[in-house]
Amino acid sequence: MSLIGKLHRRVIDLGLVPKIVAALPLLSMLFAVVSVGWLALLPLEGRYRRTYISENALLPSQAYSYFRETEWNTLRGYRTQIERLANSTSRERNEEVAGWLREFGVKTAIYQDEKHGDTLYGVLHAQRGDGTEAVILAAPWTNADGMVNLSGVSIGIALTRFFSRWPVWSKNIIVVLSENPKGSMRSWVEAYHTSLDLTGGSIEAAVVLDYPGVNDYFDHVEIHYDGLNGEEPNLDLVNIAISITEHEGMKVSLHGVSCDKISDNDFWSRLLIMLTGIKNAALSGLRKVNGNEAFSGWRIQAVTLKAHGTEGRHDVTTFGRIPEAMFRSINNLLEKFHQSFFFYILLAPRYFVSISSYLPCAVTLSISFALASLDAMINNNYKKLPLSSTYNLLSLSMWCISLLGCFGIAQLFLRFDAPTILISFSALISFLPLLLKKKIAEPLAYRLKSVAFLFFSLVLTSLLMVNFFLAFAMGLTAFPMTLVRTSSLNNYSLRIKLKNSILLLLSNPFIASYIFCQCFEPDLPGFTVFTEFATAWKELGCWTWFVICIGWLPSWLMVALSTLNTQPAQLDDRKKKFQ
Repeated sequence: MSLIGKLHRRVIDLGLVPKIVAALPLLSMLFAVVSVGWLALLPLEGRYRRTYISENALLPSQAYSYFRETEWNTLRGYRTQIERLANSTSRERNEEVAGWLREFGVKTAIYQDEKHGDTLYGVLHAQRGDGTEAVILAAPWTNADGMVNLSGVSIGIALTRFFSRWPVWSKNIIVVLSENPKGSMRSWVEAYHTSLDLTGGSIEAAVVLDYPGVNDYFDHVEIHYDGLNGEEPNLDLVNIAISITEHEGMKVSLHGVSCDKISDNDFWSRLLIMLTGIKNAALSGLRKVNGNEAFSGWRIQAVTLKAHGTEGRHDVTTFGRIPEAMFRSINNLLEKFHQSFFFYILLAPRYFVSISSYLPCAVTLSISFALASLDAMINNNYKKLPLSSTYNLLSLSMWCISLLGCFGIAQLFLRFDAPTILISFSALISFLPLLLKKKIAEPLAYRLKSVAFLFFSLVLTSLLMVNFFLAFAMGLTAFPMTLVRTSSLNNYSLRIKLKNSILLLLSNPFIASYIFCQCFEPDLPGFTVFTEFATAWKELGCWTWFVICIGWLPSWLMVALSTLNTQPAQLDDRKKKFQ
């Protein structure tokens, strides 16, 4: 205690408290810079770790793979038959394929969904199991690029036939052939857990096959693992997929980064993979959905294996050996995946950063908004304003009203889907300082900013543990609104108004999302991002739209109101109250 007392007296003697209070805007900026700098340093040597298999029972690549050239003719036979069904209806195609599956002991059923199309699925019951656990082998008829997944479906059927001849399975195998990897797959997963009669037990893991076209050879394999709402599969599942792929002699790519770039294994390649991974995870559900996202929210570990290229030294049966070996590894588990990490960032197929290393980035960004809130509270002439004052109560009331209003905007957009109105509305409010001459009390303007920044800081703090990627992206793109200036009427020049309007324009949730996608996400051109916001919520249960509308938009609206012309409040010396 004496040490704390001496430290306290020393701080007072040096006058550090007033200096720190005066430097709050600079500290807020400094914390934001530290957040970005911390993230940029993660790919440096010594800041990341090499991946490893936590669950020893998985034993990837320890057994010989048997899905080889002997299955080539069978696979191509199924592919030829499927090609002939190209002009058939979905029902006719599913009935034909269901007949093939029943030939080797698979119990089949068709899940009918008027909105997303029918899904054919079948259960291969394990001879050594008790029917309480299952692994999914999924192959949608069309992939994320809208191409017909001919080889993927053929491999799925051929593998199911191949698995049916093995007596080693302790978990049921469920083969799923949905119309697409997005709404159709997600609808089936939800129905499996709620209403389907034919089930195979608790689903431990899912492997989605994406091999479009009829090419017998391919170049490399891309592994997709991003889930919805920040959810990622257990790192052990990703590790065995990478380990098996490389063991079979194939190269692995992540997040669309080329294998040549990954093989450089330098700071810049790791930084590129990390930033691309963060961007993809933040936009998960909005950009192309590969199929593994459909299993998020049900404690199902899922990855998608995608074959790239039409020329290469790897044949289609080589691709089939990856899911074969993965199923044999998962079959060894006696319990659910739990040993390894569920929160991580991959810097390369064999390198990762755990949550303890990257979480401080979002924490410091959240602190920067908290410091901005504190600055708006005390760095003005109204810091002694009582908590029960009219201005404090009014700012809290306006926050509640803005929160309810933003929730209404979110619901209306889901119903009418009018992105041009959103953009126009946002741009109009951004130029309120220039267009509207209405005056508000100066203490109210400062309190509005303080409540807005504090609320946004709490949103980021709550979100960063669940969805670090979205929290970091939101905090970074919304940071310009902390630079919005509130000045007295005499000091509020045209230059300050124009600066505030530009900052509001850049930090608006809808305009910022639009600019971000136009710059970094080619899969979301034009106003597609707004359509995908609604589609992702309706078909996948992705929270991004509501997080932006309820977590970001109310704060931005309050900051925008604080930029109106202000009118200083007069202090009554007799009553010591603000009028």
